[in-house]
Amino acid sequence: MPEELAIGLDIGGTKVAFVLADRQGRIYADKTLPTNSGAVAEDFFDRIGSLLNHYLDRNTNISGIGIGVPGPVASQRGIALHAANLGWKEVPVRDAVAARLSRLLPIFVDNDVNCGAIGEQEFGGLQGISHFVYLTVGTGLGGAAMLNNRLMRGAAHSEMEIGHVSLDPINGLPCTCGMRGCLEMTISGKGIVAQAQHHLADYPDSLLRQAEITTREIIKAADTDDSLARHVMHEAGSALGIACAWCVNLFNPQLIVLAGGLIMAAYHLLKAPMHRELRARSLPINSTAVDIKLAKLSNAALGASALVWNHRHRGE
Repeated sequence: MPEELAIGLDIGGTKVAFVLADRQGRIYADKTLPTNSGAVAEDFFDRIGSLLNHYLDRNTNISGIGIGVPGPVASQRGIALHAANLGWKEVPVRDAVAARLSRLLPIFVDNDVNCGAIGEQEFGGLQGISHFVYLTVGTGLGGAAMLNNRLMRGAAHSEMEIGHVSLDPINGLPCTCGMRGCLEMTISGKGIVAQAQHHLADYPDSLLRQAEITTREIIKAADTDDSLARHVMHEAGSALGIACAWCVNLFNPQLIVLAGGLIMAAYHLLKAPMHRELRARSLPINSTAVDIKLAKLSNAALGASALVWNHRHRGE
């Protein structure tokens, strides 16, 4: 057993993922439990406290706890400001967890995408890369920017909401945020489903007319050269390239790391249009300096555990 361990928690809308891991990212225990997002917050934290104490009472070498939650987070205060899928507003996550622990430990709370970026730097082979952008493409589209080895932080704790930059505010599809034409409505799981449904009448021979339209079915149809599915995935790849070009011109990163379920399942369909738009829409001096790689880290809770070591490095 290593000298030090950290706990990582990733709190999502449907499940909470838990890991007990060392500072090299080796996992010694992992577990998932349902979030029960409709439950009272006090009951939720009681369950989390019981889970954590089970491991704290058996492992005296646990040095800290990292917690990732969706939405904007006031990380210095450990407060989840607005986690819509959980029904949370201004929830003091750090204090609620600390109050239930059997012993005092440092607890760090951050946005789940930030946790992914920190985890990728700690465990994903990005040691020595101090300037990168991390984009996660799954159900939605999110991002984080590591600038000179520090995460970019915004005034309202809602930085890098790249999914809600609008490509077409007039004619674009309506987004859940209230705007139209957001990037997320083209390049994300919900975006490609919405685009396929929107264009379905224009493709009477599409295989997607014969089944429920899901992300999985769109990718499968695109792999068989279905015209509607290929169109939707080409547009998604182009939108991703535009997002990358914005990041390249704004931050001049060494690397863009792409993560998330849609990326991992469909990168072979997205890659060509993404690179084409990136080259066309960014300054050559910037686009030639950047590399694009897929994320190596797939365990969100492990990314949360990296908060402990990241804060240790910074002496915080």
